[in-house]
Amino acid sequence: MTLAAFELNDGGLRLRTGNGQEQCEPGLALAQGQELRLGRAAAAWVRREPAKVMNEHFHRLSTDPLPQPLERARTHADLIHAQLQDLWQAGADPSGEAVLAVPGTWNREQLALLLGIADACAFDAVGLIDSALLTLAGAGPLTTGHHAVIDGGLHQGLVSTFTQHPEQLERAGVSPLPAAALTDLEDCWLSAIADQFVAETRFDPLHTGASEQALFDALPGWLEALGRGEAPEAALTVNGQRFALTLQRSTLLGKVKGRYDALLEALSALPLPEGTVWLHERLGRFPGLATHLSEGLGQPLQPLSGARLWTGLEAQGPALRGTAGALNYLTTLAIPARQDGQPLETPAPALSQALVPSLAAPSETPEALATAAGPTHVLLGWLAVPLDGKATLTLGGPEGPTETLGLPRLGHLEHSEAGWRLIPEAPARLEGIPVPGPLSLALGQTVHLGADALPLRLIHVQAAHG
Repeated sequence: MTLAAFELNDGGLRLRTGNGQEQCEPGLALAQGQELRLGRAAAAWVRREPAKVMNEHFHRLSTDPLPQPLERARTHADLIHAQLQDLWQAGADPSGEAVLAVPGTWNREQLALLLGIADACAFDAVGLIDSALLTLAGAGPLTTGHHAVIDGGLHQGLVSTFTQHPEQLERAGVSPLPAAALTDLEDCWLSAIADQFVAETRFDPLHTGASEQALFDALPGWLEALGRGEAPEAALTVNGQRFALTLQRSTLLGKVKGRYDALLEALSALPLPEGTVWLHERLGRFPGLATHLSEGLGQPLQPLSGARLWTGLEAQGPALRGTAGALNYLTTLAIPARQDGQPLETPAPALSQALVPSLAAPSETPEALATAAGPTHVLLGWLAVPLDGKATLTLGGPEGPTETLGLPRLGHLEHSEAGWRLIPEAPARLEGIPVPGPLSLALGQTVHLGADALPLRLIHVQAAHG
């Protein structure tokens, strides 16, 4: 059975379980009183009550407090935890393990926080990889040379560049692309279609939240039909009155051209490598966009289906697994290049372990690399606190770091040449056994602290090139 995997993109948070079942939810949350609605349940209100819908938690990936704290969620990290947990429970994967495929724009601190969030979920995170890398791996084998992936997200897109060497695919760089924000592209299309309604029926679907929500809900189907070159009927029923028209592709493309031009200008300002450029279907679903960008850039764009991520997952298999407490952030895969224009008839490629910069010799294993480098963060619940060469670190209480504000004083960590040790000031248990006093901590070892049995673990987050 294939490993389960999450793709963390706020434009579509996806889970594929080991038995092949897929779940997909938008990265949205809605507070109604103390009730928290997530994903599609929140999307049903995104145009009715936009001020109450929260959509920045995956984009920000932080412990910043929410404007209106809830019982289930007080920070942006809490919302991510709630969405991952709900999606996992809906998928009902029997293995209890998952790989996390993440945007290349997330930094080291954000990745550490994500691992802390995952540590508090019902699954075990056993792998961490750049999502564009895993998706591109599923589209291979690739020709030797440079490749670029243009992708979208709810608030910003990104361009990820890769080099296909004869025996490995390596990420070369990542650039944010705010002009590829899916919300801006959707708003542009909504306005264009609303203008056609006003011109032909004198009905403005953007006049009320309810009619705007109906327009928003119908948009994906209309975009799909327009993308196939059809002229679909667009119909909305408001207060018992039906308004209908035939969407005019050429007219609509003229109205969204300004937004497409802004994206083209942003892409033209980036140092795209000479080679193959791929357009992810999150952007490719917008009618005429692929053609507009291809003509403007002066080169063809290859379509990249989101399903290729699952193909890459199946091809890599167990080799994606990391080690407890030392998950490598994978930005390189040992995938042979295409030879003579034909697919390689070889077994599923193995994973390259030389993934991150290190002073250790190349022959060392990832476990040895992580152990030699030592822990970089301590996870307290799902709060990731950087160690940053500290000699001591207070856990909780007013003297603790800002990440642990609101927690009771639980103890402190001390560092010496022998490593890190925990001096508990609250009840502590290691594998269910009470800890009577100071305890030397190994990388990945979990101790539960306090009356709430808050898990504490030392981890190593490795930074990657690009």
